[in-house]
Amino acid sequence: MGSAASPSKKPPAKKAGSAKPNKPRPRPSKGKGPRSSKVIEPTLSAAAVAVAGQHLRIPTNLPVCIVDNGGWTVKYGLVPPPRNDEDINADAGKASENSASMFNATARPPHQLTVLAGDEITTRMKNLGQLSWNHPLERGMICDGETQLRVWTRVLEVLGVVPVPMMMGGGRMGSGGFLATIAAARRGKPAGAVVAAPATMDPTAAAAGGGKQRTIYSSNNCAFLLLEPPFVPSVISEGVDCMLFRELGMARVARMLGPCMAAVRYLSFGQSIPDDAATGSTAANSSGEWINDNTKCCCVVDSGYSFTHIVPTHRGEALSRAIRRLNIGGKVLTNLLKEAVTYRQWNMMDEYHIVNDAKEQLCFITDQFDKEMKQAHGIRKGFRWFDREYLLPDFVNTFRGSVRLPEPLQRKKEMEEMEKIKKEMDRLQDEKEQQELKDEAKDLINMQVVENKAEEDKDAEDPLDNRHGKKTRSRKNKKEKRKIKRKTDKQGIAAKEENEDGDMDESENDSDEESDQQRLQRLKAMRGAERKRREEESLERQALAMSVERFAIPEVLFRPSDIELGCGGIAESIVESINACDPMLRAAMYHNVLLVGGNAKIPGFRDRVDSELRKLAPTNYEVRVHLPNDPASFAWEGAKQFSRQAGFQERYSVDRLSWETMKKAGKNQNDIWGKKIYNAIVQTTIGNENNK
Repeated sequence: MGSAASPSKKPPAKKAGSAKPNKPRPRPSKGKGPRSSKVIEPTLSAAAVAVAGQHLRIPTNLPVCIVDNGGWTVKYGLVPPPRNDEDINADAGKASENSASMFNATARPPHQLTVLAGDEITTRMKNLGQLSWNHPLERGMICDGETQLRVWTRVLEVLGVVPVPMMMGGGRMGSGGFLATIAAARRGKPAGAVVAAPATMDPTAAAAGGGKQRTIYSSNNCAFLLLEPPFVPSVISEGVDCMLFRELGMARVARMLGPCMAAVRYLSFGQSIPDDAATGSTAANSSGEWINDNTKCCCVVDSGYSFTHIVPTHRGEALSRAIRRLNIGGKVLTNLLKEAVTYRQWNMMDEYHIVNDAKEQLCFITDQFDKEMKQAHGIRKGFRWFDREYLLPDFVNTFRGSVRLPEPLQRKKEMEEMEKIKKEMDRLQDEKEQQELKDEAKDLINMQVVENKAEEDKDAEDPLDNRHGKKTRSRKNKKEKRKIKRKTDKQGIAAKEENEDGDMDESENDSDEESDQQRLQRLKAMRGAERKRREEESLERQALAMSVERFAIPEVLFRPSDIELGCGGIAESIVESINACDPMLRAAMYHNVLLVGGNAKIPGFRDRVDSELRKLAPTNYEVRVHLPNDPASFAWEGAKQFSRQAGFQERYSVDRLSWETMKKAGKNQNDIWGKKIYNAIVQTTIGNENNK
């Protein structure tokens, strides 16, 4: 034990002599700086970074890849940098011409290792129900970074942007990168073969586009504008930054709220909104134009796939304390419809996309829900005006479902159409007879005029025989008229007999010469053949009977208590959100309600929101609800318009070098994005933290 303890006592003896008095100390420099070299090193590295930053400064006139990252689809487009101020002003009010959308998901075919992303799913596969799907978003937040990275890579590939993965410090990532592996698998090349290059022209696209050359960019020469929902957690935000800067290698990244960009688009129309950007509304003036009240206020209702957000905005900035979230979206509606159809008719629990397509084609919102439900109890199924049948695709001849009327409603519709045809034919026959009478009267008048003129000429030539000649001429004229009438009657009878004895096929093919009775018989035969064809088709194809589900499922948006959710509907959430705003802004918020998102496309959505708000709003406030023609891409159009403003990339984006420097310095997301994001949420959060 003593021998084992003796070596342990030697190290303290060495520590006692750690001062090393025999070695000379380093002499301080002649300047007035500190003596220790450890303090000098950070100062030198900061200066070196500053000098290098001047030479490696990323430009602020890069093309912008705008991505509206939704839960069901991702809207994307590439906006080239504007050349001058004239281009910015000219494009400010125009609708987007280069935006597109694809599934925000990846899918794997059965018994295969291939992973399809975005638009590859729809172009390569017809039966979407047999795929294994992966969605990167859950409740509107990115939870699967690998899936989201695959979709964004596909978006950049479609836009003509070559991703160049970057590693920490600004260098290019080697062959071990995840994105490089994906690119190598698609191109059939070894990983790491992608070379960063400035904008070039794609000769294959030029040949396919009829001489139009397509510009190819590298990701380190492009900016990325991401539209996201409010209140994204900082952990998710930090992961998204790593994907954009390191995996995709974007030069600049900007992050905006989707509702704020929709408000920017809404407030930029000036005195009136063009007809191609708005639908009918109750608050239009006499000329049908939507008047801008210049209050710079807009209450945006964003109802999408995962959620419904009510975001009041002032001058394009969101009021954070007034934002409300309703956890009901298109996904909830599709799942409810799937359960209802499975309970009543067919098992559709594994056919999410077919049920979603049926929802998009058939569902609507009614203002009289209770009245329609009472009438549905008293009328037999198949005879209600809202009953429909959704024909399921067989994936042999048809790849998408279609809608048809039930058999009782089909017969009723056919009888109504036949009645309309009969009334139209009677009207045409009456008009024809009246026209014939008018023509005969006109001919008789012309003949009388000609005869009178001839008599006058003859009397002028022979005035002595005037009296006797007048009587004889009148007798001759009467005889000639009788002969003409008999001749025309005989010709009409002969023509009628010839038509009756003629070929029936000829009369049926030539609709101009057939009689009204023949036309009715031909139409009845066509209707019978069509009915027989539909009956045979219905026996071969399965159909989903849709009745009260068409309007009972979307009613959940306005009555969440029907599915046992303890919250108010959309109208109540709008009122609660506006009441949380400043009292001076409430009237303007009620006067400028904007509906965006995929659920806004449901027929009757705008009318229901307008009627519900009118009941809940104060009586002295005017309620006005605006619905764009394409509410799903309205926020993308606003982001396009906002990105073309002068100084956008310099003021609202973060470049890759600055981001890497701030990450090394240990700064958090609020420090990085607090002064860049165009909304008041982060700024208010920072202010609250400083006050604490």
